[in-house]
Amino acid sequence: MIRAILILSLVVMGTPFADGLSLIEGDCARPAARSDLRHCDLSGRRLAGVDLSGSDLRGVDLSNADLSGADLGGADLRKADMRWVKLIDAHLVGADLSGADLFHVVADQAVFSDARLFRTNLFGALLNGIIAHNAEFTHAYMKDVEIEGADLSGASLRRVNMLRMVAMEANFRGADLSYSQMTGAAAERAVFTDARLLHSKLNGADVQGAVFDGADLESADFSNARIGDARFGGAINLPPTLRDRVANRVSE
Repeated sequence: MIRAILILSLVVMGTPFADGLSLIEGDCARPAARSDLRHCDLSGRRLAGVDLSGSDLRGVDLSNADLSGADLGGADLRKADMRWVKLIDAHLVGADLSGADLFHVVADQAVFSDARLFRTNLFGALLNGIIAHNAEFTHAYMKDVEIEGADLSGASLRRVNMLRMVAMEANFRGADLSYSQMTGAAAERAVFTDARLLHSKLNGADVQGAVFDGADLESADFSNARIGDARFGGAINLPPTLRDRVANRVSE
């Protein structure tokens, strides 16, 4: 009877009762998977390759830690302090990093597929070569981010500040970048096939060699952008000024 009441209370409060009943208080000296580590200070720790999958790390101080190659799949990292953390080759599939501070994180080649990074601070982050299929970045702060060669196909990047991002050869196929700020971006040879860029700002961006085939560009701002030989085959709702520039380029 007591157990039934406990389970019911966890469900009512919105806490996944399976996790609530299975997570045990973790050992801060030797953090492990599926443990509650909210009481730990892991700042500056060398945790390369450690398995923290499914762990509760909400609000934990991980600043300056080395988590290269670590498994954080399904971990709860909401509002965690991850400034200057090394996440090179780390596995974060399905992790929740909403509201976390990843200021100047180094996460090249990491996997963020299906991860949630809602309102996450990624200012100056190095995300080159990451895989983030269907990840949620809505309202994230990604100014000066580097995502060269990254694969963000199907990701949601709505209302994201990506001012001056470096995204050469990045893959945004099927992604939603509506209302996002990409002024001054370096996105040569990037792929925006079938992406949604409604009301997005690419003014002053370099998109030479980029592919916008089938993209929805309603009210997108390409003023002063360098389009060069960018492709717009089958793209819809091209702004009049962009449509004229593309037409004049073809006629030449």
